[in-house]
Amino acid sequence: MKQRPRIYYTEKDKTLMWDRWQQGESLHSIARLFGRHHSAIQGILSRTGGIRPPRRRRSR
Repeated sequence: MKQRPRIYYTEKDKTLMWDRWQQGESLHSIARLFGRHHSAIQGILSRTGGIRPPRRRRSR
């Protein structure tokens, strides 16, 4: 079985994932957008329990 090359999602991609997840789209439909299986998207969304993490900011 041939493995697909690893994809490193950009912040823009992750934002799109989170926006669609908050709109109520399924993991399967979001994954289709990126040409991946739903488990690839699930890993990103489940790290924070399905809640969008706050934007990262540097301390002054």
